[in-house]
Amino acid sequence: MGMPGMDGIEFLQQARKLSPDTVCAMLTGNADQQTTVRALNEGGVHRFLNKPCTSAMVIEAINACIEHFHQLRAHRQAEEKAVDGGIRLLTQVLHAADPQAPQRAENLMEYVRSYYNTVDPRGRMPRDLELAVTFSSIGLAIIPAAILRRARTGGALSTSEEHLVESASEMGGQILGFIPHMENASAIVRYQAKGFDGSGYPKDAVCGEELPFGSRLLRVMSDLLRLEAEGLHRVEALARMSAADLPYDPEILKVCRTRWRPTSTKRMERICVQVPVAELCISDVLARPLHTISHIFLAPEGTVVTKPLMRKIRQWERLQMLKEEVFISIMRPSHPEALGTPPLPHPTVSPTSPTAPTFTTSPTLPL
Repeated sequence: MGMPGMDGIEFLQQARKLSPDTVCAMLTGNADQQTTVRALNEGGVHRFLNKPCTSAMVIEAINACIEHFHQLRAHRQAEEKAVDGGIRLLTQVLHAADPQAPQRAENLMEYVRSYYNTVDPRGRMPRDLELAVTFSSIGLAIIPAAILRRARTGGALSTSEEHLVESASEMGGQILGFIPHMENASAIVRYQAKGFDGSGYPKDAVCGEELPFGSRLLRVMSDLLRLEAEGLHRVEALARMSAADLPYDPEILKVCRTRWRPTSTKRMERICVQVPVAELCISDVLARPLHTISHIFLAPEGTVVTKPLMRKIRQWERLQMLKEEVFISIMRPSHPEALGTPPLPHPTVSPTSPTAPTFTTSPTLPL
């Protein structure tokens, strides 16, 4: 207890950080009440022995500590099994709700991990953040498919339905919160759509440095991937994101603009895909100019489909003045079969050069 520079309880506190399952006992001649209380509350001492004590008392204390250790280990293994089971279940639910979600999460994971390698090459991306990236869109799984489809394709939504879609990240955080030891990942997902300035969901007072760092990083990287998928060069996308009054962490953007250079493990290609006009989604990129069947010009090639443009398209669609199919431009791995991704239907490969992977999730509309 009376070591120079660090007393026995401080030593035990440091030991517990390195080895949380280790069970501690204390044998001391300093038997005052304050020491005992600190040993139990701060040092996590399981057995407290006063000098002098017999060998039998020491042996009994050690045996009790061993038994307690086995109980702790069994409890931790049971918790880990529960966590693994919850993760597997959520993975299946997410894939069933959105088969493309794992690919989008993989793209986001690549950017987030490379950011960590830039900031600290010897460090490792926190496990909580890895789980948060993997399940960043889990909140969409509980939104009714009909509502989600209307939101994606520009259909009319009621006020309550708009609130439901916009609060998908908040609901995703609540889902993760039901799994043991995922409190940190839950908070990251919950606040990933929240602006650094406090805008967005959830509607609370949390903002700035109070937001989890992982949430601020996900907001930057997901928006960057979305802008790159729309055809912007990374430098231009980051410059736009760094403009005044936009809700991003300025320090993260500074690192991205000055030091961060993601190293892609996949070669991507831009392809032109023909889809039914009824399935055209907000944030899709037109691969060819869009006209009505009477040759009225609506939008040029390369246009990102926004909500106002989608409303115009739906109006012409209701008048039956649009062709049944439209061409959009998307990104995919150059050899999707080798990566376990099935080839897209009827693709026409465009001669454009490979760029960043696509990720069409928006922080306010994570679709």
